[in-house]
Amino acid sequence: MGLLSTVVEKVSDNPVLFIFFRSILENDFKAIRAQIKKEMRLGKGLRTLDLGCGPGAFADAFLGDDYVGADLNQRYIEWAKRHRKGSFLTCDARAVPLPDERFDQALIFGLLHHLPDDVTRAVLQETRRLLVPGGRALVIEDIPAVSKLNLIGHLIHHIENGEHIRPQADYRRLFLEFGKLENEEILRSGICDYYKAVLVK
Repeated sequence: MGLLSTVVEKVSDNPVLFIFFRSILENDFKAIRAQIKKEMRLGKGLRTLDLGCGPGAFADAFLGDDYVGADLNQRYIEWAKRHRKGSFLTCDARAVPLPDERFDQALIFGLLHHLPDDVTRAVLQETRRLLVPGGRALVIEDIPAVSKLNLIGHLIHHIENGEHIRPQADYRRLFLEFGKLENEEILRSGICDYYKAVLVK
C-alpha cells in the first residue's frame, strides 16, 4: 500500500488533482450538493462558514451570500482565492480568527474523520461560538463503507489519511454535545458512504 498511499497523498496536496479525482469518485459531488441545497439556505444573503473548505469545491453553491471558507492547508486556500468567489482564510478549525456569532450557518464536510475526539469537540465548540443563536451546521462525514461489496470504498478508506472514520453512533455522540440534532441520514456519494447531521445551536 506504500506506493498507492504516496500517490493519494500527492493527489490530496494538489488542489486541481484533488477536485478532479474526488469528482470522479463521488459523481461530481451530486449527492453532497443535493444535501447542501436541501439543508442550507442559499441565495438569501446569509453569512455562511465552510469549515475545512479545502480548495473551495462548494463555494459556487453560495454565490450571492456572505461566504467564508476556512482551511489549514495554505495551498488550498491560495488556489481558492484565485479561482473561487467568496472570502478564504488559512487557519486552524479550532481557532478561526473571527468574532462570536459571525455566521448564520456552517458547512463541515469531510473534516472530522481526520481528527480525534478531543480535537473534534474543539472544532464543534468553535463552530458553535461562530454561529448565531439558532444557527445551523450541516455536517457530512465519512463512515465505514456500508456494503462489504464496496471494495473501492474500503480501499480508499484504508489508504487515505482519515484515521478517525467513525460509525454513525460515535458521530452522533459527539454531535449531541454541540446542541440539538435536528435530523440525520446515511447517504452515498459515488463510492463513499457518509453520515449527515444537521446541528442547531
